[in-house]
Order: sequence, then structure tokens, then C-alpha cells
Amino acid sequence: MARTPKARLKVLEAAGRVVRERGAAALAFEEVVAASGVTRGGITYHFPTKEDLLRALVERDRDQWAATLASHRAACECPRSADVVAYVRAATDHDEDHRRFVSGMLSAVAHDPDLLSSCRDFYRAQVMAAHWSEAELRRLMVRLAADGLFWMETFGFLELPPAVRRRYVELLESLAAESFGAGETAPPPAARRPAAGAPRPNTRKTAAKGKGRST
Repeated sequence: MARTPKARLKVLEAAGRVVRERGAAALAFEEVVAASGVTRGGITYHFPTKEDLLRALVERDRDQWAATLASHRAACECPRSADVVAYVRAATDHDEDHRRFVSGMLSAVAHDPDLLSSCRDFYRAQVMAAHWSEAELRRLMVRLAADGLFWMETFGFLELPPAVRRRYVELLESLAAESFGAGETAPPPAARRPAAGAPRPNTRKTAAKGKGRST
């Protein structure tokens, strides 16, 4: 009898907890059996190897990031800057589960950098510009500043007072809005094209939902 997608979801949720709590090195099938209640055979039906399970976890996190971006984009007041402002808000969200997952995955990614291939494609699709005008470079600077805050806080290098952090994020949002000139609008992510010579996104891998913490 075919196993239902519910078992696959249970495995992914349990494996994600293991990674968040003990890191990817602890992600043995026996641990996932204990955490999920799914038999080893049920796990390997969906994920024949640990690498398959790790890759599915990365892609699930990528899809959750995409959903977060879409939610923030829909809530933005200014359509022109919504894409960049949504990126800032998603990158600077206080999502401790996501931070712990990213930290827990570091050892696996160091061992197999290809685990992040779909996330790289997705990220490039978000940030690549058509012509790299000064305005586009300013928007890239805003995104990178938001990414920097995420990584500095994830590694414990920086802990801003809440009021200061709030001002920093507000400043990034203001800079994002200011990077659009009069009458200028941001193209939707799918319409962007990489600059000449830049790697092109793999659209077959990035089609899922549209995710878009890495990690």
C-alpha cells in the first residue's frame, strides 16, 4: 500500500527538530524514527539516503522563506519598493527556529556545498538585476545589509538593543524606498534577468512556490 504524504511531512518535521536541537551530524535514521514515529522503511521510502533527507530539508526551508517573502510583499504599502522592503523584513524577522536550523545545517553544508544549489538559484533570482544601474546597486546594498544583520545575529557577533535594531531595519526600508526614482517600478522577480556573464537561475529548481533562509 502506498504511503501517504502525511508520513513524509512527519519525517521532515521531525528531522528539522533534530537539526535545530542537535545539528545535522545527529541526523541518523534511528533518531528520525524516534522523533517522528515513522518506521525506518517508511523514512527510506521517501528519502533513500541521508543526503536526500538533508536536501529535502533545505528545499523545505527555501519554500518557507519564499512564503515569508510573499506575505511581506503583500503587506507592503508601496508597490514600487515592495519587493526590496519585503526582502528586508523577511531577512530581519526574529525567527529563532529558522536561525537554529541554519546553524544546525552548517556542518552538512560544509561537507556537501551542493546541498545549497537550489537556494543559490533562488537567491540569484531575487537579487540579480538587468543592468546594474546605481539604483539597482543601492537596492543590492540594502539586501546585503539585511543579510548581514541576519548572519551577525545568528553567529552571536552582534546584539543590538531592541530600539536600535528597530531603527536599523526602518532605515533599511527607507533606503529601499529611496532607491526608486520617480516613475521607476521594480520588475517582478520572475521577470529579472542576470547581468551578462552572471550565473542564470535554474528555473526548474526554483519553480516551487514561485521559496523564497537559505540558509
